Amino acid sequence: MTNKQTIIILGSEGFIGSHLVKYFTSLGYSVAGCDLLEDFQRGYQYFKVSRLAPEWNEIFSDAKYDYCINAAGSGNVPYSMSHPLIDFEANTLDALRILEAIRQFNPQCKYIHISSAAVYGNPASLPIKEEAIAHPLSPYGWHKLMSEQICREYYEIYSIALAIVRPFSVYGNGLRKQLLWDLCKKIRQDEKVGLFGTGNESRDFIHIADLCFVMECIMKNSSFKADIYNAANGSEVTVRHMANLLLEAYGSKKSIIFNGEQRVGDPVNWRADISRIQSLGYKAVTTLEAGVSEYVSYFKSLPPRS
Repeated sequence: MTNKQTIIILGSEGFIGSHLVKYFTSLGYSVAGCDLLEDFQRGYQYFKVSRLAPEWNEIFSDAKYDYCINAAGSGNVPYSMSHPLIDFEANTLDALRILEAIRQFNPQCKYIHISSAAVYGNPASLPIKEEAIAHPLSPYGWHKLMSEQICREYYEIYSIALAIVRPFSVYGNGLRKQLLWDLCKKIRQDEKVGLFGTGNESRDFIHIADLCFVMECIMKNSSFKADIYNAANGSEVTVRHMANLLLEAYGSKKSIIFNGEQRVGDPVNWRADISRIQSLGYKAVTTLEAGVSEYVSYFKSLPPRS
């Protein structure tokens, strides 16, 4: 990269954010990041922000960035069910604060907002297109949808260049929640592995490395006119199939018991239409089998009580 472009990644110490930091650093971008964790030695410029009064104005007035990726916020659906106000503050109010800081101090910055496929809820048909009617099932989904409306407001009224990404089921090394993490812990600890649902529920999985490539494609080729992009691989994979893949990769003979109960806030079946992101040059690199095997190796490398 001849002219080194600058990018700030919000939520840089989280699962998605930390991978984005490494990815764009490897591509030659000048990377800065911010998160809630206390400052310690990092390989990039880091700003600590406070939860109740994040210092977005200071961050965007002190330096100018070519791009901002918002990977901050809360990504826990069950937590949002019991703590809707906290989830609103993290996923909606903070988006407004960030965009307002960009408007005031760095209006040329192109903003990429990480929303969620949770805005769709249970779609009327598959694959899910970006134009599908949104009907969230959880406070998390509603708050992500509200944050998208705020993005559109700042594009329509203030001409902030931005794009919105709706990731489906992102997985990969470093993720310590959701299906694969839950399965690995139960395989290690329990005689029988219990999961919610019937096993026929489906998801559209995307490896974190492929999500990083999605972001690169958007940065290079999006019009930044409040465009919305599904981030997935266009494949419907049942929870049972994913669980069996992980059992095989783990080398476990344990059986999986599905309790038949639908967890509140969870959709039943998902498969994304990814033609829009493919038009920007996206193509998956990581196969499901390779991604699951890599995740199992990552889990086994952790201390037993992680």
